[in-house]
Amino acid sequence: MGHEPMPEKVRRRISRKTVLAIGFAIAGILGVWAPSALACPSARTGAAFLTTEQARASVICLINKQRSRSHVKPVHEDAALDSAAQSHTNAMTSGNFFSHEGDGTPASRASNAGYMAGASAWGVGEDLFTGAAKRSTPTATVRGWMHSAPHRTVLLSRSYRQVGVGVLQGSPFGADNTNTGTYTGLFGFRKGG
Repeated sequence: MGHEPMPEKVRRRISRKTVLAIGFAIAGILGVWAPSALACPSARTGAAFLTTEQARASVICLINKQRSRSHVKPVHEDAALDSAAQSHTNAMTSGNFFSHEGDGTPASRASNAGYMAGASAWGVGEDLFTGAAKRSTPTATVRGWMHSAPHRTVLLSRSYRQVGVGVLQGSPFGADNTNTGTYTGLFGFRKGG
């Protein structure tokens, strides 16, 4: 009528299972109580309060969340595309225009930034957005692109593997509005080289 001691191996297995169960339970609770832990940083912050790097990282994070939801591989940031996108954003706000042309084309800007150098095949697509106040955030930008069929097509294209993002506080319409953000998303793929 005695109580038989558990073998050491069984005791360790139970202990590990207990620890794992507690760990998963805590992770589940934190997931419910802190959903922002998995959110893109600064996604709801206006362009006036973000550095270029913060806005760029947030936009790319949000783009990849949308691509993931559509079962499309993520895009990766590319320095040449960043440079071309930033140059175009700067040109739009200083030149008071909002267009894919005006300082060249998306392809010519990407080429001038060195993106196509040595490539045997390449392609680019571009999304633009501008908004004031709550519409100047990375979230509003990507949401705007997703609500426009041509922009959504570019954002979700399976062809594109890289992206560059340009962002600037200011309006391409000549208004001196420090609460406005203007964004360029330049998507691309290249083969060879």
